[in-house]
Amino acid sequence: MIRRATPSDVPAACDIVFAALRSFGIEPDPRGTDADIYTFGARSTHDDWVYERDARVSGLVALEPHDDGGWVSKLFVAADARGVGVGRSLLTRAIDSARERGYTRVGLRTRTVFTEAIRLYERMGFTRGPEPESRGAGEDRIYELRLG
Repeated sequence: MIRRATPSDVPAACDIVFAALRSFGIEPDPRGTDADIYTFGARSTHDDWVYERDARVSGLVALEPHDDGGWVSKLFVAADARGVGVGRSLLTRAIDSARERGYTRVGLRTRTVFTEAIRLYERMGFTRGPEPESRGAGEDRIYELRLG
């Protein structure tokens, strides 16, 4: 089940995001790059969603406004919930939300090491854009989906 996130989802969201990052050898930066997770579910300008599986949060996605479109700023799935469509369902929900808001595109930044996520983005029609100007957060790929 996908539902809107609430501030009470922050502990589960932190666990999922930080564990996923560590599984790829990336140390979370809760006071910098990853600080936005602490406002997950409480931002009026964002559409934050969680996927509940077996009565617990198993994934999350955040869509924020960006220029004439939306920006997927978080898409993470718990390790034990990967490979069963949770990520696809969450990304689809974010895209639907972007359409509902009248956005013309959805973009995101990711890291080359997130190969499963990259395959998902490409299967869902996202195309790779130019390399990001700043790699301060380690994100080295940009993807975009035009909404028509």
